[in-house]
Amino acid sequence: MIERLAAAVDGPQRVDRLKTGETLAALIQDPGGVAFVSGRGFIAGCIAQTVINPDPVAIELGWYAEDRSGLALLRAFEAWAHRQGATLIKLSCNGGAAQRILQRSGYRVAEIQMVK
Repeated sequence: MIERLAAAVDGPQRVDRLKTGETLAALIQDPGGVAFVSGRGFIAGCIAQTVINPDPVAIELGWYAEDRSGLALLRAFEAWAHRQGATLIKLSCNGGAAQRILQRSGYRVAEIQMVK
């Protein structure tokens, strides 16, 4: 699914299967990390701080679904973030349907990510 996510967003990084597995295993073991999986979807993230404020922030590291589970995965991630005391949830998307879904769910564009 990570490879399909990378292809869907036309991301700038190549998938490293070994590192992906290590990262997901670490998230599952870490109380500040999470990975929820559906039949053909997932969302993974962690709790971190920003340099602006020390309050905990839930940061999505990957979110993909091709089985219509995207919204359910998002809700599970939000519930987990709130249990962790997160004061903010940061999600990435490449526009289109994902952005519309997020906006209908109360999210707004706060930053645009640039890569080189």
